[in-house]
Amino acid sequence: MLARLHDPILALVSLGLIALLLRFIRSFQIHRPTPPFLFRKILHALVGALTVLLTIPFQHRGWAMVPPAVFALINATPRYRPAIPGLASNEREARGLWLFPLGVCLVDLLFWDFAHRGAVFAGIAALAVGDPAAALVGSRWGQRRYTGWAQGRSLEGSIACFLFAGLAAALVAAVCSGGPPPVRAGVGCGAVGALVEALSPAGMDNLTIPLAVAFAYQALA
Repeated sequence: MLARLHDPILALVSLGLIALLLRFIRSFQIHRPTPPFLFRKILHALVGALTVLLTIPFQHRGWAMVPPAVFALINATPRYRPAIPGLASNEREARGLWLFPLGVCLVDLLFWDFAHRGAVFAGIAALAVGDPAAALVGSRWGQRRYTGWAQGRSLEGSIACFLFAGLAAALVAAVCSGGPPPVRAGVGCGAVGALVEALSPAGMDNLTIPLAVAFAYQALA
């Protein structure tokens, strides 16, 4: 009986922990306001890292998809966005809010394998660190901006995405058996993540990065 309740209980715990994180972030933002752009990227990384950790103990794909599916629905509803100041100030930022958990859902749906879930972890981890690294480095130090494509993104941001997404994938490959060698995973997934991040329309990279990196990780194995 307890074994049957493992995943349902874990889904509830996951929802509760993410809700607690969002509540803490809301309180922090109210009492110690952070520039909205920096705030969103820090929140992105924290939620992404927590999502990776919470995905590990799940045994069944369907239950693992419940928390991100719930937050995809919540985030798509404008009613709740004002609860966290600075969370989304335009349509592009609002789109990214619900595409993030949707990307996690699709990675679970398409790449879940209980014995070898490296592709799932690599996709989510690359989203957690690669995307905010590209945005922060590109906005602060980006000098060589692409013209005519890539939504104004920069070479410096792409390099940051390559390094951080690649490091995340390499770490997953080093820890999870059945995947590609860490160096191959790092270079291949980092390159794919950086390319997809540069090519994706604004906000869509929350969906395309985890899917592309998970596919690359699986293909490189």
